Amino acid sequence: MATPASGQPKWDRVVGQEKAVALLQRAAERPVHAYLLVGPRGSGIEEAARCFAAALVAPDGDERAWDLSLRGVHPDVVEIDPPANQIRVDDAQVIVDEVYRSPLEGDRKVIVVFDAERMNDNASNKLLKTLEEPPASAVLVLVTAGADQLLPTIRSRCQRVDFAFLGPDAVAAALAQSGVDPERARLLAALGGGRIDRARAIDGRLGAVREAFVDTAATLDGSGSAVAQRAEAVQDALQSALADLEAAQATEAEELTAELAAAGYPDRTQRAQLKRLEERHKRQHRYARTEALVEGITALETMYRDALVGPATDTLNTDRPRLVLDARAAARALDACRAARHALAEHNPAEPLLLERLFLHLPPSGHVGASLPRR
Repeated sequence: MATPASGQPKWDRVVGQEKAVALLQRAAERPVHAYLLVGPRGSGIEEAARCFAAALVAPDGDERAWDLSLRGVHPDVVEIDPPANQIRVDDAQVIVDEVYRSPLEGDRKVIVVFDAERMNDNASNKLLKTLEEPPASAVLVLVTAGADQLLPTIRSRCQRVDFAFLGPDAVAAALAQSGVDPERARLLAALGGGRIDRARAIDGRLGAVREAFVDTAATLDGSGSAVAQRAEAVQDALQSALADLEAAQATEAEELTAELAAAGYPDRTQRAQLKRLEERHKRQHRYARTEALVEGITALETMYRDALVGPATDTLNTDRPRLVLDARAAARALDACRAARHALAEHNPAEPLLLERLFLHLPPSGHVGASLPRR
């Protein structure tokens, strides 16, 4: 296993995927031309793809090369992750061009395509010939949660590595290992639904969003003024989550600009690296607000689920008192959440209207029972 100078194994960031990691570590020693990494989002598959790319371009475990690869900014590791909903033929042409472009620092170049199921037929067909006859220096890594959505001819030309869905115990153990209080780690694992990235987001920038939504479920009193107040509070939490992301992106862009200049890369390489980072930031920003809204709606659903199943069943929200609602009211609230989720996915409604409409359809509620201390 490749390790940096400090001796800490970089693969440790991939949690609960021992079989897949072992396969990739062996593959890095004698790689073939193309790999298909298949697994649910948040299972560690994204981290594994970057570790695999690092092991390919830095088989000696060079610390700097690993650091750049894991951050997605190594010049010989090209990440393809367009902000659009589809990977189109123009994006496929970028992949082909990068495959045939010589590595800058070592003997290999790695092209990682995230959410590869987004490739439309034209893009897939464009990529087929490159998969059939790639140059020896290039390795293509397709990452997907929906392998069946890829053309069979694409799948057949790649070596497949499967990633398992993470159970709550594995997620909780990983969070506890990273310093999260074990009791809170169990809560986050339950709320994360088997996605360690989601559990960490709830513990971080999405935490305030979740709090704002579940506060709404517990404080609505049936009045229009309460709906307006809660909609405003939720929007403030959403804006705060985006502000944190934007600040982190600005810092990342500044740091990469300085690093590229200090490394002495040609201007063309510097521009290409910064453009890739800009594209990644666009996609992150596009998803961030939708992700936050979906997280909030999901948080509401877990609260009404806890109310619906009753006191005989353990709650998901162990840090919150259980809502006091009859079964019909809880079911109607879940229907309202489902309608809001559908509207968000299909119609891209104005955010204030979406929130107010949702909250108007939620029941007034009380609460009962003990809860864990809130963070």
